[in-house]
Amino acid sequence: MARCLGRAITVDQALQASPLSTLIPAFRPSERMLHLDPFTVLHARLERRDAVLCHDLGPITHPDLFGGEVAALYAHAYARIAARGCRMVFVSNASADAFARHYDAPADGRAIYPPLRRDLDTVQGSPVRGIDTPFLLTVGSIGRRKNQASSIAAYAKSGLWAQGMGYVLCGAREPGSDAVDDAARATPGVTLLPYVTDAQLAWLYDTASGFVLMSLLEGFGVPVAEAIARGLVPLVTAGGVLCEVAGDGALVADPHDIEQISAQMIALASLTPPEREARQNRLRASLDRFTPARFRNDWQTMMSETA
Repeated sequence: MARCLGRAITVDQALQASPLSTLIPAFRPSERMLHLDPFTVLHARLERRDAVLCHDLGPITHPDLFGGEVAALYAHAYARIAARGCRMVFVSNASADAFARHYDAPADGRAIYPPLRRDLDTVQGSPVRGIDTPFLLTVGSIGRRKNQASSIAAYAKSGLWAQGMGYVLCGAREPGSDAVDDAARATPGVTLLPYVTDAQLAWLYDTASGFVLMSLLEGFGVPVAEAIARGLVPLVTAGGVLCEVAGDGALVADPHDIEQISAQMIALASLTPPEREARQNRLRASLDRFTPARFRNDWQTMMSETA
């Protein structure tokens, strides 16, 4: 099903980028519309009373991480949204701020955080073969956007492997994964896993000594919130949505600065029990924003305001 949907989206994007797009009539029901992705506004006659869900401004702020046609289509979609001034829902304040900066005007909307899935709480952990030393953990799609190659380079520079601290990464592959594969194979102490089961993921979270995510672009950063919920202290990208999700209990680093990431990895691995507990207490306080009840209430409020 996912492959079929992916192919349909690819065909759709190609149509929208071609002169044939002018022959496709714009859709407009009598009711107001909720667009679950900015891309779909290209199919519709957009009105101010409509609402659009935005996960991130990546095609606008980081076009190098997307194909040229994809970035161009989203630029067209966002320009149409900004011109109509319709209501927007962002998954983070960071995305809302990015929209305001790029279009030089605050969006008419709000941030509604996605909820953490609770099914992982009841999963019994299943050990991952071959991992038998303490380790730092990164969870997320493997590729250029998540910047794992820089994290691996920082780990190699840290000397943590010589101190008995490994580095485990897991996730599905996306563009740029070949460079991560090469870096992992060349770096002692690094274990690069594919997409893991929930049971394996629960074990990784519960066993890790700390969490690392030096992503270049995120809409929200679910793995960071999951790691915090499982008691891990994270090292995250400075000044973005991951800081917003984690709060001030996290360690931070510039994702482009290998020296800084390396130093913070050492700091993360070296936290004393009192330091770790103090950070965990501050981190746990941030999780109340990500409950299913709050998610439902915020959406109900938003929809009633646009009725």
